Amino acid sequence: MTTAASRSRSARRRPGRPRGQDSAVVREAALVAAMELIARQGFAATSMSQVAHAAGISPSGLAHHFRSKQALLGAVLARRDELDAVPPRPDEDEPWRAYRELVDLARHNMDNRQIVALFMTMVGEAVAPEHPAHEWMLRHYRDVLAQLTAQVRTDQEAGRVREDAPAERIARETIALMDGLQVQWLLDPEVDMSRAMAEHLADLRRCWDLAP
Repeated sequence: MTTAASRSRSARRRPGRPRGQDSAVVREAALVAAMELIARQGFAATSMSQVAHAAGISPSGLAHHFRSKQALLGAVLARRDELDAVPPRPDEDEPWRAYRELVDLARHNMDNRQIVALFMTMVGEAVAPEHPAHEWMLRHYRDVLAQLTAQVRTDQEAGRVREDAPAERIARETIALMDGLQVQWLLDPEVDMSRAMAEHLADLRRCWDLAP
């Protein structure tokens, strides 16, 4: 049997939850705070208490949503993937489509400094095999490499790109360029990542495209 008094007790604010804030708002505040801190000082130097303080909640309130620092990192990386995305280009048969999308992504990232800083900070930390983001980072680079390599091979099969184009090497060099540009841009915002990626694509096409 549920009484009015029991309903009132169940609706009371739980410890660590700021008055007047619902669960989704609290979780979002914690996630935003964690992303800002990790982007600025790295995962290793960021504590749960720092995140709670920056989010304006208690440590117990943070623990209600993220039971461990690793769980919080997982949510941060998932949010990073959501934010670091651009709409796919509409023409699936467009030559070098995945590479054109990297140009779009570079343009998008120039308006999202925190996302770029977060990723590059995690790259530096996650090279250590024991780092909790190590496997995530491995999967990220393997997936991007596979996508870019497959694009070149698809264009080769369609008769748009020369058969001797080294698909995997082109993909690896493109990834290296993108990462290097992001570091340069973080140091100097005058660097135009989108333009540099567009020029890289133009160079690839001049070198490897077959005449129509």
